[in-house]
Amino acid sequence: MSDTQTHGNSTIRHPLPLPNDSAIQPLLTGAAAGLPPINVFRALANAPSLAPAYMQYFGHLFKPLELNARIERLVVLLTGKLSGCEYIWRQNVVVAKSLEISDEKITELHEGNLQAACFNADEVAAFKFATETIELIEVKDSTYSEAEKHFSPRALTEMLYVIGSYMFLARLIRTGGIPLDEQAAKVPDGFFH
Repeated sequence: MSDTQTHGNSTIRHPLPLPNDSAIQPLLTGAAAGLPPINVFRALANAPSLAPAYMQYFGHLFKPLELNARIERLVVLLTGKLSGCEYIWRQNVVVAKSLEISDEKITELHEGNLQAACFNADEVAAFKFATETIELIEVKDSTYSEAEKHFSPRALTEMLYVIGSYMFLARLIRTGGIPLDEQAAKVPDGFFH
């Protein structure tokens, strides 16, 4: 790998190395079993002090939550979009399609049309909550009150876990200069069950 790499609008002079399969395979066990050995997970393996526990945690984000899986994935896409992270966007379009999220919703989200007619009230409330979480850190009282009409405290907390997890990955990817995989990984059959 060269010492410089173009990533988005910036150039990363010293991108993080991407460990080989022998370093990443031990991370893809337990709750993380079935996750693909993609570049972002390879980058995580640079920190063996933290990566095993993080991957176990991260694997649980693909298990059933109270938060609806489709809303969760739309929030992941929004987090990637607002973070300027093509890697998260590209990989999670594949995941969204595996959950039968329509191309119309994906396109409208990509265009920033967060109140488009294709989105239901739960999705619109989730988008506002997620946007303010990312941009303001602390959502406005009115946004929180609206979100509470659509989501339980558990689902809101799960949404915050999801947003925070993908904000971290966006920073790892962008600061670490993690390149896109040759192609986005497919979602294994039955992965969300």
